[in-house]
Amino acid sequence: MRAAAGVFAAALAARLAFWRLQGTLPLAGDALEYDAFARNLVEAGRYLGPSGEAASRMPGYPLFLAGLRVLFGAAPEAVIAAQCLLGALTCVILLDLARRFVPEKWAIACGAVAALYYDLIVPAAAPLSECLYSFFLVLSVWCLYHPSWKPLRRAAFFAALSACLYLVRPEPLPYIVTTIFLAPYLWEKFSRKEVLSALAVFTLIVGVWVGRNFSMLGRFMPASSVGKSVGYLSLYLPAAKMGLAGERHAPPAAMTELERDADFAAAYKALAATLTGAQIAKAYLYNLLSILYPFLPQYDWTYVFIVPFWLLGCAVAARRKELWPVAGAVLCSLTVFTFFGGYASRYRQGVSPFIVLLAVAGMKAAYDSAGEKRFKLFSSAWLGANVLIWLFQGQARSAALWLRAASWGH
Repeated sequence: MRAAAGVFAAALAARLAFWRLQGTLPLAGDALEYDAFARNLVEAGRYLGPSGEAASRMPGYPLFLAGLRVLFGAAPEAVIAAQCLLGALTCVILLDLARRFVPEKWAIACGAVAALYYDLIVPAAAPLSECLYSFFLVLSVWCLYHPSWKPLRRAAFFAALSACLYLVRPEPLPYIVTTIFLAPYLWEKFSRKEVLSALAVFTLIVGVWVGRNFSMLGRFMPASSVGKSVGYLSLYLPAAKMGLAGERHAPPAAMTELERDADFAAAYKALAATLTGAQIAKAYLYNLLSILYPFLPQYDWTYVFIVPFWLLGCAVAARRKELWPVAGAVLCSLTVFTFFGGYASRYRQGVSPFIVLLAVAGMKAAYDSAGEKRFKLFSSAWLGANVLIWLFQGQARSAALWLRAASWGH
C-alpha cells in the first residue's frame, strides 16, 4: 500500500507540474474534433462531428469528454485535471500488474519509472485519447491476470474493458482477439467456455457502436468512417517527404463521409501504382522509425534510457508466454500505426505502460545475467550519456535530421 501511495503521489505531482509548466493547450486538430463530438452529444443529444460526421471518430474519448462536460462544464481544465488523476491511477495499476511478472522491488521500480516517464506524463496534459487508452489497456490486462479471480470472471472483465479500449481507438483489435483465443494456451484453467464468453462480451459491447453506425449510415462499420483516408495519408505523407508524391489528394467538398473514404481508397491505389515495392516499404519504414524517434522535438531521455532494456524485455517475452499479451499489445500498436497512422512519435504513447513493463522485465534479466555491479555500472553510464545528450540536444537533433536526410533524401 505504501508503494502504491508513493507511486500515485509522484505520478500525480509530475503530471500536475508538467501541466503547470506547459499550460492548458488550445483545442486544435484531433482535439478540436473530439470536443465537437462531445459538445454535440451534450448539447444536442446527437453524436456528430464538427461537419456533421457520424462516425469519423471512435466514441470512447468523446463520451469521456461528454461525461466531464456534464459534471464540470466546458472548462478544458477539468479534462486535464481528470486525466492527471487517471494517469496517476494507471501507474498504480501497472505497479500491481508488474507483480505478476517480476519480484516486488522490480514491480515498485516499474511503477516509479511509469510515474516519471515522459511519454506517460505528456498525454495527461493534452486533450487527446492516449491517456484514456493507456488506462483501459493496463486495467484490462490487470483483470486478465488477477490471481484470485476465477477464469470466467477474468475473461469477462478483460473482454469488457478491451471493448472500451477498442472504442477509444480501434488499433488493438488484432491483439485483443488474439489474446482471447490464446488464453487456454497461456493459462491451463482457461477453456473454450472462457474464450466464447469473452468473445460474446466483447461483441455485445462493440455491437452497440456497430449497430448504431448501420442504422445511421446503412453500412456495416465496426470502426470509423476514415480508415481508408488514414491509410492513404499513411503512405502519401512519407512518400511526399521523400519527394515521391505530388499534390495531396483532396476529395470534393460535397461528398458524404462514406463517399470521401471510398474516394481516398481509390487515391491510395493510384498513389501505390506510381511507387515501386521498395519505395512503398521505405515509406512505411519511415513511419515506423518516426514512431520510435526520440525527439518530440525535445530529446526524451527517459524513453531512450529504457530502449535497450525494452528490447531485452521483448526477448524475455519471447521465452515467457505469460508476457505475450503485454508484448503483443505493443507490437500490434506499432504495426497498425505504421500502416494506418503515419509518422508521429506520439503514436507510441498509448502503449507506453507496457513498454515500461517490458523494459523492467529486461532490466531484471540484465541484472540476473550481469550481476549487480556490472548492471549498476552500465545503467549509470547509460543514464549519464542520455543526460549529456539532453544537455546538447540541439546538436543531437541536428545530427539526427542530417542522418534522416542522408537516408530518405530530405
